[in-house]
Amino acid sequence: CAYHGWSYGPDGALVGMPAEELYEQTCPGFDKKNLGLHKARVSSYKGLVFATFDEQAPSLDDYLGDFRWYPDVLLDNDEGGTEFIGGSIKSQIRCNWKFPAENFVGDTY
Repeated sequence: CAYHGWSYGPDGALVGMPAEELYEQTCPGFDKKNLGLHKARVSSYKGLVFATFDEQAPSLDDYLGDFRWYPDVLLDNDEGGTEFIGGSIKSQIRCNWKFPAENFVGDTY
């Protein structure tokens, strides 16, 4: 996590964090082993990617059900399919320069 400085191993385990000893001193029951990344169930439909952490959630197919009509209408308009072209986000914020520097640089969220 670029914002908090936590780092994770390839298996999703939390392997590093700044000031770890402060967490151990101030958070009763703190155990780094419980703070790893969780695996998400991932599915796609029409090039859109969906993920859930809820193991009890229905499949994407079941979840979409009759609603599938809406993305079909939106995404099947062109014979060649839908193409998404990336752009840029520009914002003007009246604030101290540190606010956007700390929160928007890299746009990792």
